[in-house]
Amino acid sequence: MASLVITTRKTKSGPRYVVRYRLGGRGWPIAHAGSFKTLKEARSRRDLVAGEIAAGRDPRDALEALRDRTPERTLEEWGSAMVASRLDVSEGRIAFLELALRTKIVRKFGQRVPSQIRPPEVQEWVAELDGTLAARSVQKYWQVLAQVLDYAEVDPNPARHKSVKLPYVDVEEANPPTVEHFLAMLGRLTKRRRLPAVFLEQTAARVAELRAWEWQDVDVAGSRIRSRGIKGRRGTRRVMWREAPPWLMEHLLATVPPDDRSPGRKLFGDLKEGAMRDSMMRACRAAGIPATALTTCVTAAAHCGTLAGCPHASSPSIWDTRKPR
Repeated sequence: MASLVITTRKTKSGPRYVVRYRLGGRGWPIAHAGSFKTLKEARSRRDLVAGEIAAGRDPRDALEALRDRTPERTLEEWGSAMVASRLDVSEGRIAFLELALRTKIVRKFGQRVPSQIRPPEVQEWVAELDGTLAARSVQKYWQVLAQVLDYAEVDPNPARHKSVKLPYVDVEEANPPTVEHFLAMLGRLTKRRRLPAVFLEQTAARVAELRAWEWQDVDVAGSRIRSRGIKGRRGTRRVMWREAPPWLMEHLLATVPPDDRSPGRKLFGDLKEGAMRDSMMRACRAAGIPATALTTCVTAAAHCGTLAGCPHASSPSIWDTRKPR
């Protein structure tokens, strides 16, 4: 007669519950069916073996199938693996990928197997995000989900299915400031923010570039500044030279004596994008003119510059050290 028992074995890490069985009487050898940390798991294995014996099958076949089956990874595990594999992106991008997975994706699909996710579920998730986030933010989180499913080699990718519709992004038409408006805003900025604002307008650089500029990047003879690691197409990094008018370069050189221009010293100290934007917005409100965002300054520079060749640009009044009224 077949027998099936659970025995307890004491170990240094705690008790182990061992499942053993015989297919017949004493003449049959004792077979091992598994060792488990909890009694619940041991009972589950015992019931599996009992069912196989009752059906007249050898439990070894079912146990071999369990050993050979590789557990499928969840989307949360695939997401962590995808982030770890992105050696081609910046730390800031890695931080955003981790944030998107932790706050928006894992909560919805974290314990799901990627191959079991369907396009209607992705569409429902997009609709939920659209109720609380801006359209552009929804697109960014959707891109992360699509990247994780691509990394998991889910084909076809449910996030990229034609039935998944993303919210429409209304692109605002660029409206560069006029000479009068830009000078009015400039006059309301503090001395610390004034020079970076003019560099944004004149060089078409981004605030991230201004923050990274060091004195070793300044080419005084060529009147230009080197921007290292600018992101190009397909994630490539390249060096770009930003041309600066000679009169603007003179103002930059006047901020720091020659002996203090160490190679690793920042041109604009601890300049931050948020603080720069807020300062420009406050200056616009104080001057009673339309708000000028950082992007409009760059757009203005792309249209040959607002201050290019303007006689007021090199006027000492713009660089006055007095606090704006």
